[in-house]
Amino acid sequence: MLDDILHSCYQELEKGHYRLTPQREAVLLTLYRERDGHLTSYELFNKAKKIYPELGLATVYRTLDLFLEMGLLREVQFDKGLTQYELRDHQDGHHHHLVCKGCGHPQEIDGIFPKKLLDLITEETGFLITDYCCQFYGYCEKCRTNIAQDGKKTKVKELMRGEVFNDARS
Repeated sequence: MLDDILHSCYQELEKGHYRLTPQREAVLLTLYRERDGHLTSYELFNKAKKIYPELGLATVYRTLDLFLEMGLLREVQFDKGLTQYELRDHQDGHHHHLVCKGCGHPQEIDGIFPKKLLDLITEETGFLITDYCCQFYGYCEKCRTNIAQDGKKTKVKELMRGEVFNDARS
């Protein structure tokens, strides 16, 4: 049986009256197989081409645009401003990313922001939030250890102790 995520994507395509072409299926299957990672459009193209060798890069871009418009995908940017894509799991709720400013490695965390925070944003701005994706930047444990051993990076050491962040808030 198809996994629920993949089955849901097929249903959304059908509901939107879009054909499941071999090209779209190759892109969708690649995103599904790589769902624990994040792919750039070119990485996605190279991997999907193994499923459907006649696939063109322009078709991948059009498919990504369609899937984004339908809400099947999420765009994320981690390192060097490259846009990467991940398949959305609407049943799993929201997940967010911790992005290391040292090594650039993203780590996913699951959870949802407290409703009070979302309500406060709406109250303060008048903007009704219907969806969100959040990224937090800092230093992973490995990079923190490396930085702590390198006495030259005092500003980062201050950040790690919270001195700069705490000063900025007061």
